[in-house]
Amino acid sequence: MTRILVTLLLPLFLLPTNSHALENPYLTTLISKSQQQQLAFTSGWQSLIHYRKSLTGNHLLSEADDDNFFFSVDGNKNPVLELEATLAALFSPLTDNGDEHPQCRFPARYHWLQQQLNIDTEKLPQAPCDEFNQWLETINPGSATLVFPAAYLNSPSSMFGHTLLRINPADKRSETPLVSYALNYAAQINDHDNGFIFAYKGIVGGYPGSFALVPYYEKIKEYSDMENRNIWEYQLNLNQSEVTQLMRHAWEVSKIRFDYYFFDENCSYRLLALLDVARSGLKLAEQFSVTAIPADTVRAVEQAGLFGDVHYRPSATTTLNHRLDLLNEQQKQQLLALINDKSAQQNASFLALEVSQQARLLELAYDLLLYRIRSSGEKRDARTGHAYQLLAQRSQLDVSAQWPEPPTPRVRAEQGHLSSRATLSFGRSDKHSFAALRFRPSYHDILDPAKGYSVGMQINFFDLNLRYYTQEQRFEIEEWKIINILSLSPRNEFFQPISWGVDLGFQRQWFNGKRILPLQVTTEAGVSYRLNRQWQANGMAQLQLATHRDFDNNINLGVGPALNLLYHSDQLHSLLSAKVMHFPQGDQYQAWEFSWALNIPLKEQQGLRLSAKHQQQPGVRFNEIELMWQWYF
Repeated sequence: MTRILVTLLLPLFLLPTNSHALENPYLTTLISKSQQQQLAFTSGWQSLIHYRKSLTGNHLLSEADDDNFFFSVDGNKNPVLELEATLAALFSPLTDNGDEHPQCRFPARYHWLQQQLNIDTEKLPQAPCDEFNQWLETINPGSATLVFPAAYLNSPSSMFGHTLLRINPADKRSETPLVSYALNYAAQINDHDNGFIFAYKGIVGGYPGSFALVPYYEKIKEYSDMENRNIWEYQLNLNQSEVTQLMRHAWEVSKIRFDYYFFDENCSYRLLALLDVARSGLKLAEQFSVTAIPADTVRAVEQAGLFGDVHYRPSATTTLNHRLDLLNEQQKQQLLALINDKSAQQNASFLALEVSQQARLLELAYDLLLYRIRSSGEKRDARTGHAYQLLAQRSQLDVSAQWPEPPTPRVRAEQGHLSSRATLSFGRSDKHSFAALRFRPSYHDILDPAKGYSVGMQINFFDLNLRYYTQEQRFEIEEWKIINILSLSPRNEFFQPISWGVDLGFQRQWFNGKRILPLQVTTEAGVSYRLNRQWQANGMAQLQLATHRDFDNNINLGVGPALNLLYHSDQLHSLLSAKVMHFPQGDQYQAWEFSWALNIPLKEQQGLRLSAKHQQQPGVRFNEIELMWQWYF
């Protein structure tokens, strides 16, 4: 209603001969001044209204998907009208609900316009804005920290990682980060949506996104303790005035809908837009018109010169694994006994250990048991009493058991290879030579350089492989992976994660003597084990469903095992694989594949890859070799 009234009354404010202009000559002066300075076309104003160039580049369009964000009917696409309507709204008479006055609802706009036009606030209504002022006083913003929880494959919305802002108070509480507030942007999903609906809505903007301010310790518990994600914290060199303006804008958008898009207008993108408001001229958000991968956005913030100190906060799993690595085999067996046997803490063999060793093992057993309880998702668990017994016995030992902190990784999460990849290759398949061009918009496969990424993690989206066969002079789509995810999490005596994968896309294959391109989805699950620091082996059970007009009833269903041996180091990465797929319907045949691939990182964003494979099935047997040059960008 306010927006419609302002739009209707604005022409009256602008006409110098009408009574409204005579009553508000100062408004006319401010509008004229804004036109002379062309404020509507500055990056400061366009950041406040979230304007971006349209796909054609011919005009601006706001990314806010909420009429309540605009004072002009055409404010979402006309920055001039929205600025002038905002100025007019600031002169609105006070009402009983002063907190709904435009000065209170949009304090960042009001503050920015005051600075740019040198507004004499005494000539405007004095809205009290009690609710906003109390909110800002409670937060007491002094500085800001960009927080980057690393990728977490078991959460679809966080498989690329996530970013949020920590708002540190201006007083001495800032020395204790856990009492700060976290400013977070996320999709408001429907808990009843299944994975396919979630993916579809996330891609097409079917969920509303919103900002929320919560205590930072809650986010630490969620990401580090519950989701086992390492966290990087980057102190930003914003001054207090800039952080306060950021929070003014956070207040403005806290009740405004922005459609959430998984690939571009996501959590990381919205935080860049906030930083653009905090410091005019950064133009961070406009760098991400296609995709906004969290690691890429963190790089952009660093390149803008905003980074100060960097702090690493290891996850609960990282900390526990580091402590386990410090134990010898005998101590690990004692630890297992403490976890699995309630009487083990009174065994003579345990009590014979040095008191400091008892303390360490009791602490670690308690932490591991607590981790298992939390992972089960149950608030109360039969193991809770056992955990408290371990803690009670530890409290009786008057000795310190300090554990060394896990080492900070040499390469931070945002310092790995860039997320897009182009590949040029040459090869030979079944006596046919080919050249190939491959493009992957995002993100990482298990043979890409592992620095900054988790070993055994793979996420590929829209990975397209085009081949040109030189002798036949023809182009073919070899494969197009719409989505390909693989999580090879190693198991040990203390942690037993399931390795899993899903692959959806088109994959060329032999069938009845010809090469076809069916749409297929493959799911797999199994176990992985780390043989040493560089070698990892896994076995998986695969289920494949493919569709093509050449199949019986257009469907082909296959099932079978797969074995993989993965090697990784700073100098090279290698993968040796063997799999067999049994197709029980129709002709009831088996397809075998043996493959080996080697990846050698070259310069910072380049790599060389060699692959070879052998495939056979009834009537078909062929070999293929391919040499690839890869460029990350």
